[in-house]
This record gives sequence, structure tokens and C-alpha cells, in this order.
Amino acid sequence: MTRRSALKWLHWLSLALIIYLYLVEPDDNSVPPGLALATHAGVGLILSVVVLFWTAIYLRRGLAGRAGPKLPGWAKRFHGLNHRVLQFGLPVMVATGALAGLLAPFAIHAFGVVPINPGVGSRSLHELAEELHEIAFDTLLIVIVLHGVFHLWRHFLLKDNALRIMVPKLLHKYL
Repeated sequence: MTRRSALKWLHWLSLALIIYLYLVEPDDNSVPPGLALATHAGVGLILSVVVLFWTAIYLRRGLAGRAGPKLPGWAKRFHGLNHRVLQFGLPVMVATGALAGLLAPFAIHAFGVVPINPGVGSRSLHELAEELHEIAFDTLLIVIVLHGVFHLWRHFLLKDNALRIMVPKLLHKYL
């Protein structure tokens, strides 16, 4: 697997996991709170591994793509800024989630199996870390939506095949 195809799969896997985390928040879910939190922690753990690989690749080799030649000046600047904000925002969001989990005054087990913390944290520190995590997550969601709209604009209005560049070859026939 090439670096580019690995990044494509990490990109789409991250998106799927983030959508799941958005749709299934432990506090807003109708399933028992312990089960929702265990699943949230488990998916967060998987996302943290994905983000670790993605960040390591970025730190070693930089951004995989460059702004296309059809992009106007403002779009080239936005392209670089948006991708860098994502590259740094994802680890921050994961780190704040990990911090919230580690500071919890109750035990958390990812998927009900993998122990995340000993459950001896401070309630006030845990609540502060949860707030920071929610701010980081909500901010990241805004950046992700801007990222998606930007690339849809590129693909459909600018017609520079931006989506073909970003999706695995398996899906090219649909674009």
C-alpha cells in the first residue's frame, strides 16, 4: 500500500469514526449510560490510533497534497490553512478526550473490556476536561464541514477532480 492510499483510508476511517462519535454522545443517548460511555471510549481509542498514524506520517513527510493549479489565490491559502488546522486539531481533540477519560472519578472500560483509567479522578477536573473536549470537538466539526464543502466546490464547480484524488480507486467509478 502506498503512502497516498494509506492516507486515503485513514482519512475516510477518521471521518466515519468522527461521525459516529457525533451521533452517539454518551450524555445524549437512550442506551444505558455505561454502555454508551464504553462504546464512546472504545471508538475514541480506535480514532486515537488512526490519528497517531496519520500525525506521524504528517510530521515525517508533511501534507500529502498540494493546492491544485485551478485554485484561485484565496483557495490555495485556504487549502493549506484548512489542512494544517485539521492536522493539529485532530490530535488536540483526541488528547482532550483522553484527558477527560483519565480524570474521570469513575472507571471507564473501552467497549466494556479495555481499562482506560483507575476511576480515582477529580469530578471538577473531569468536568473541565469534558468541556475542553467538547469545545475541541465542536471546533473540529466546523473545520471538517468547511473542508468537505471546499472539496465539493472544487470537484463540482471548479471541476478539478478533487474527490477523485481523495477517494480510494474502488470508488472512482461513482465520481
